[in-house]
Amino acid sequence: MDSLGLQVETAGFIASAGEIGKRNLSQVQRKISTWHGQNLPPFMTLPQDENIFSTVEEWKRKIIKRSEQLIVFGIGGSSLGAEMLVNGLGRKGGIPVRFYDNVDPDTLTDLDKVNWKKSFLLVVSKSGGTAETLSQFLTTLPDLENSLGQRIGKQVAVITENPEGDLGHIARILEIPIIEHPAVGGRFSALSVVGLLPAAVAGADVKKILEGAATMMKRCLSTDFNKNPALQGAAAQYLMAKSGKNISIYLSYGQRLERVAAWQSQLWGESLGKNDSKGKAHGLTPVSARGVTDQHSQLQLYLDGPSDKQYTLFYDPKSAQRGKKIGKKFRKLPAVAPLVQQTTGKLFAAEFLGTRDALIDRKLPIRTLNVSTGDAGAFGEMIILLESETVILAQFLGIDPYDQPAVEDSKVRARAYLAQS
Repeated sequence: MDSLGLQVETAGFIASAGEIGKRNLSQVQRKISTWHGQNLPPFMTLPQDENIFSTVEEWKRKIIKRSEQLIVFGIGGSSLGAEMLVNGLGRKGGIPVRFYDNVDPDTLTDLDKVNWKKSFLLVVSKSGGTAETLSQFLTTLPDLENSLGQRIGKQVAVITENPEGDLGHIARILEIPIIEHPAVGGRFSALSVVGLLPAAVAGADVKKILEGAATMMKRCLSTDFNKNPALQGAAAQYLMAKSGKNISIYLSYGQRLERVAAWQSQLWGESLGKNDSKGKAHGLTPVSARGVTDQHSQLQLYLDGPSDKQYTLFYDPKSAQRGKKIGKKFRKLPAVAPLVQQTTGKLFAAEFLGTRDALIDRKLPIRTLNVSTGDAGAFGEMIILLESETVILAQFLGIDPYDQPAVEDSKVRARAYLAQS
């Protein structure tokens, strides 16, 4: 019913094995050949980790039984993957999930209205020392203690890889349960308890997400260029970047797909914006855009501006089946006449097709990932595909996709400003 699977359509977004160069391609293929058994990249171990599903199911039952909504504190990889899954797959049968992924005081004032006796709080920090997440938690803690008293451990849990870190230390003092964060980078953690627990609470089918991910993983482990969609996608984007197309536009068509572009932007930016061993800077700049809104703000640049971009469109093919019908009133007006008896869903789909075809007509590199909202398996496939593409492209560039040294520099400077004040 909901399952259509991930469908990828390309135009000018395909590379042949010959274009890459035999030596370069062989090096990457040899690397992929090592990704089996005990040597899987950390994110690829998640779809087959049975403990993840059991942990998610156990905590989902607890949270839904004890509360009417879930609130998540986290930032970056501790939030974006979960937001993507909740936004795209949440459905009837789940409870509302709200994310706080900033320390903007104007945003956090919303927490003053929360009834903590009917809410569950999940605090997520891989390191256990994330300044923003600790600040969110500690500024909310007085309200939690006043409202819950000794029951705080029933309405709050933390997720961290480092139980000896500061967040773990606070949790033990307050007798708050600690859920284990797997040994995987935050931006690659969407298929762990970090992303799947909020998604499950919102009503997503976690089992199907993992099944879709496992299916795509097998394809992404192939060393055959023609059978591995992640190798093909990474190769195409590598060649385009070398030719000057180093801006990656992520255009989401569908409100429930918007957070996909945000998640992918972090994955792309933090993983690929690096210096190689010789000090040469690499990276493809991610830009998130929203259809159809940004057709009226950015499309002119895309179509007639510099040819320095490549385009990935996320589209929900079911959107054409939704929406209200446009009535016959004012049908004689020129601008209204073409709309009469159409639905907003059909207009939305037509705008997507029109934009896609305009990009193709200008021979710009474009691909569409068709992902039906509600199709949990397709989301699992998409996550593994894009994560695998990222890691394989890093191999072509000769960089480490898992670290983020420059971000640490920013954190050190922020702490210095706090010390001065």
